[in-house]
Order: sequence, then C-alpha cells, then structure tokens
Amino acid sequence: MTYLFASKSNKTSFDNNPTKYLPAYGGWCAFGVSVGKKFHSDPLAWRVVNGKLYLNLDEDIQKQWLKDVPGRIKTADAKWPGIRDKAPTEL
Repeated sequence: MTYLFASKSNKTSFDNNPTKYLPAYGGWCAFGVSVGKKFHSDPLAWRVVNGKLYLNLDEDIQKQWLKDVPGRIKTADAKWPGIRDKAPTEL
C-alpha cells in the first residue's frame, strides 16, 4: 500500500501507530460485512466512529449503514472473522 501525507508530523504519527489509521474490515464495505459479504468500498463514502475509519460501497449503501451504526458495527465485528479470508462478493 502507498500512503501520502500532508506533513512530516502526520507521517510520524502514522509511523508511531499505523493500525490506528487502517480502515475497519480491511477497507471492505462496513455495511457489506454486516450482512456477511465483502464488497469493495468507495473512499469517498466513509465515517470515523469512535476513532475507527469505516468505508462503504457507495453513498446509497452508506445511508443504510447510518440508520443503525452501532448495530451494524456489532454485527460486522461478529461476522468479520468468518469472511475475512474469503473472496470478495461480486455485484
């Protein structure tokens, strides 16, 4: 992966704790993971919740995810170990 930083200070913060800045579920769509699927995500459809970055497939799917963020995160956290190593879901 390639990362670009706006400043040397930002790069230093990242280097000190890179996992803090990685998206949840390996960058796969958070809504998709909550329904047991691995969908690609749009880097423009994102939210930071409790310090963690969550991506979604697109803005329409993100609207669904936003209806119950805590519930979706809880469900996705439970499903992620079972789908982490599976191939992405084709749309």
